[in-house]
Amino acid sequence: MSRLRAFVAEFDAGTLLAGALPATMMAWCCFCDWKLMPRTGRMLVAAYDGIYLFIPLAFLAAWGATRRRGALTAAAIMVTALVAAPWWAAKLAGEPKTWAEDDPSRFLPPLILAAVVAVGAWLASDVRADDYGVGLGDWRWWAPKLAVATALIVPASVLAVALLPSLRAYYPQDVGARADFVQLLGVQVLRGGCLFGEEFFWHGVGLFAVAKTHGNRAAILYVSLGYFLLHRGKPEIEMLSSFVGSALLAVICLRCRSFLPAFLGHWPMNFCVEVAAYVMEGPR
Repeated sequence: MSRLRAFVAEFDAGTLLAGALPATMMAWCCFCDWKLMPRTGRMLVAAYDGIYLFIPLAFLAAWGATRRRGALTAAAIMVTALVAAPWWAAKLAGEPKTWAEDDPSRFLPPLILAAVVAVGAWLASDVRADDYGVGLGDWRWWAPKLAVATALIVPASVLAVALLPSLRAYYPQDVGARADFVQLLGVQVLRGGCLFGEEFFWHGVGLFAVAKTHGNRAAILYVSLGYFLLHRGKPEIEMLSSFVGSALLAVICLRCRSFLPAFLGHWPMNFCVEVAAYVMEGPR
């Protein structure tokens, strides 16, 4: 009970929601992902998941810079405008929701330009990447532990799929991957890129940015809640475990000062679940 009171005392919801470039950054990325992302086409979705890479870079470059802050703030605004521009243009023109599938060429150039501007803003700032978990961190601490965890993840993932029909019914997510194992492997390569961006955001820049302004406990809670919502629509057992898993990963990443353990643990688990579901259920 004393620990719970200490946690509540440290967690100031008003400050967390009002303080807030880190919270704004995270909310904007989630909005772009959940509302704006065209949910069609593997390459298109994989490219759009890059918002989890370059929107945080642009925001943090503007927020943490001590020099050229005005120019970097303008760059961050430009990046967010580029991300949303194709969607707004299609919406205002009354075009069908399939606009991205009908003409992906309208969608990808603004993303590429946004990525260039974001990386340029980051390089022009004096923000240290390792202050936000972007780097190897204390790899001597996390590498051996990750190796052991990965050895446990493989059988645990297979067992979960074997015991839970909901997982076998849901995975593999991609329709083509359900019918062909080669496509499943190709989709998993793209999935790795998506998971890299998501972990870079959730257990990298997002986690460390909130921790800097609101403390580790608030950052763990904030990130874990967002991670839980990110798994909406998936089997309930996976949604529930995602909150606990995210909190554990957040503690580990803060300890070792790197988001890489989260990515290198998440991708093998996703791969094992999809392959196990394909093998057990067969082509569908």
